[in-house]
Amino acid sequence: MRKVFSIVSILAVLAVVLQFYFAGVGHFSIPEDGLFGIHGNNGRIVLPVLFILSLITAAIARAGKGTIWLTVVAILLLAFQTVLFILTGTIFNVGPESAEVPLGASLMLGLHALNGVAILVITSIIARRAWVMAWRSTPAVATDAGRTDATATTSP
Repeated sequence: MRKVFSIVSILAVLAVVLQFYFAGVGHFSIPEDGLFGIHGNNGRIVLPVLFILSLITAAIARAGKGTIWLTVVAILLLAFQTVLFILTGTIFNVGPESAEVPLGASLMLGLHALNGVAILVITSIIARRAWVMAWRSTPAVATDAGRTDATATTSP
């Protein structure tokens, strides 16, 4: 299951990187083409599925409390991406069809990109931990504290 967790975590990182790419494609395209919708669909469908699968596989693989909590944080940050739009719309009374967007709303929505960077960093940390846990070449030996230590040796 650790290898599955590793693969799911790497797919999550790739999906986040693609999310940035889809945002760029959408931003620099003609609105009538609807290419920005790919960014929205990836963020509402693909990323949540991969993040939830990452959480489930981390728990089953016994990835450790720290790694499991990081996957929870990634899910919460992903949810915050949508909450940010809801809060901005409520506070500044703006929406997708608004003709004018106040400066405060633009500044607040700028957090969407920064939060995306935080998601990328956290998912990268999770993927690195999963990779090391699944593919390390040195077998781990259990220590008396219940942790694994690749450098520990057992005495005869």
